[in-house]
Amino acid sequence: MNKVQTIEEQHTAGAQSIGFDYQFYYFMLLALDLKMGQKIGFEVKDDIHIDKEDETTILFQTKHSILKSSSGEIKNLTTLDSDLWKTLNNWADLIKANKKNKSFLKTHSFILVTNKNENNNEFINLIIQYRTDNNIDDVLEKLKELESKTEDETLTKYIKNVRSIGKTRLKQFMQKLTIETGVDHIIEKIKNRLIELYKAPRIAEVIFDSLYSNLQATKYLDIKDSNKFEISFDDFSKKFGRCFKVASETKPLPRRNFPILLPEDLESQVFIKQLIDIGEVQSGSEDIRKYTTLMLKFLRHFTYWSDEENFILLTEAEEFKQESISKWANKFKSKYRQIENKINSGSDMVEFEEDIKELAIELVEYIREQNLTIPGYSPLGIDFSNGHYYALSDNLEIGWHYDWKNKYKKG
Repeated sequence: MNKVQTIEEQHTAGAQSIGFDYQFYYFMLLALDLKMGQKIGFEVKDDIHIDKEDETTILFQTKHSILKSSSGEIKNLTTLDSDLWKTLNNWADLIKANKKNKSFLKTHSFILVTNKNENNNEFINLIIQYRTDNNIDDVLEKLKELESKTEDETLTKYIKNVRSIGKTRLKQFMQKLTIETGVDHIIEKIKNRLIELYKAPRIAEVIFDSLYSNLQATKYLDIKDSNKFEISFDDFSKKFGRCFKVASETKPLPRRNFPILLPEDLESQVFIKQLIDIGEVQSGSEDIRKYTTLMLKFLRHFTYWSDEENFILLTEAEEFKQESISKWANKFKSKYRQIENKINSGSDMVEFEEDIKELAIELVEYIREQNLTIPGYSPLGIDFSNGHYYALSDNLEIGWHYDWKNKYKKG
């Protein structure tokens, strides 16, 4: 990559735009971890700031680069990096502007966040060294040395400005300064934070999209109306809490167009035999194909939901099944109460065969009206609910005729 190309890429609209995006995404990441009593701001006191409950403030500056090394890695934050010294220069100006405020450096911290990597950056090493030995004279000497190493007039001005804040303020500044390098893949970090909070990647995606768009809209409107874009902990809950409600709202299970292979002998299926025997469907009817398709579609989706993608826990699957059977069992008992009393009194079941068939068809019709729900999700819909009941009857877990257990029991 030649020098001209590098300069062009640094100053294109795309490179600048992604820098603003990086700043906003980092703001979003910080907002997710906002604590009670805190307030976060965007382009108010700095690129980003957080006012804490103890009346201290953290100032953030974000710097993003798209330039890569020959190995494909994001370029390093070098000792004489222009982004580094421009940021330090800005903070030096801020410190000077608040020189009458004796508590300014006691109540403010400074964090530079960048996606650039670090590899033996002399200034970062200087911060670490100062935290160990508190030798401010070494810091001043190093700053003079760095100043002499560059012929760039702008960099020289920046470094000189940092030195000029004075020994006392420089001591405090070095103690309150942090440089975070290699902060990349910021969108992934936000989504991972949401996954940590809600334990569900699919929910995290929906929350991310909603929160991002609503934060952007609020930022635009606040700045357009000449207001400060600041969000307190309470504001975040009130204004953007709706973005997180998807985590507790019911939602439909995903549907797929799975291929369905019908068996050759449709009428040999137990659930079809049950329906033919009570007269609900006639042999050769096209409805037999329809009922079989509903059952197989449900079974294929249920396998997808529970075994393949884990939308449904084993306990939820069992709860769903038992609840479905209970609905059938309660109606079965009420339908056949009089028949059962007569049989228990000594009457022969054969006498009531026609009545039993009529009641069985009524039972089927009732069950077909049930719109079942799997815990945590919106109702399945009539077709899937019907398919589930056909599967239960095919597996002889439910039946329609009063004596279904004996009529269809497996040998």
